[in-house]
Amino acid sequence: MVNKVNSIKKEIVLYAKLLDSKGLVNTLEGNISILDRETGELYITPSGTRKAFLDEDMVAVVKDGEQIGGSVSRSSEYLLHEAALKARPDCSAVAHIHAPYLTAYAYCNKTIRLKCSTTFSLVFEEIPCLPYGEAGTVHIADGIDEAMKEHDLVLLGNHGCVAVGNTLEDAVKIIEAAEEVLKIAKIAGEVGTITDIPDDKLESLFEHHPGSRRNRLKNRREM
Repeated sequence: MVNKVNSIKKEIVLYAKLLDSKGLVNTLEGNISILDRETGELYITPSGTRKAFLDEDMVAVVKDGEQIGGSVSRSSEYLLHEAALKARPDCSAVAHIHAPYLTAYAYCNKTIRLKCSTTFSLVFEEIPCLPYGEAGTVHIADGIDEAMKEHDLVLLGNHGCVAVGNTLEDAVKIIEAAEEVLKIAKIAGEVGTITDIPDDKLESLFEHHPGSRRNRLKNRREM
């Protein structure tokens, strides 16, 4: 049990520092978590702490709404993490990030739909944007249950984004991928006119590629 707890805390520290090094989190924005579904304990980055300085003792542990471990207070967004993990019982990790390009769409309350990128089309098809909900309250997650039934990454209106995965690697990598695609799309728009993939070609991609979002959903439902 001790080894399991240490492993979870090490993973959180590793990815917190990775995200910090990439400029995707800062002292006041962004948090990640892992839920031990056997014990019901949620391990989450603490509040107001620079992720580059995070250590295992600082990782907050929450159970039944109460903090039971960690030398620093839990992130105020633990309710968002709990809601995302409740919506997706197949997942155990959450990354709530204020990545610049993704968050720009969230500030505009705009669902992301791109037809120019095979990566975006395969992994996401679209990234829905939830309406504004008050940060630090249960309302930050209003609508998340329905949205995350079919999406691993969603935007939070006027706030940021949240992703779920079996592991932190799964949750973090889709945020990284989405952020990079949006960055390239912005550059491409400055270079010239972006050319979309024709709809019939996209439908073929969705239907036949084993890694497409539709096929991943199909496999998940059959499990």
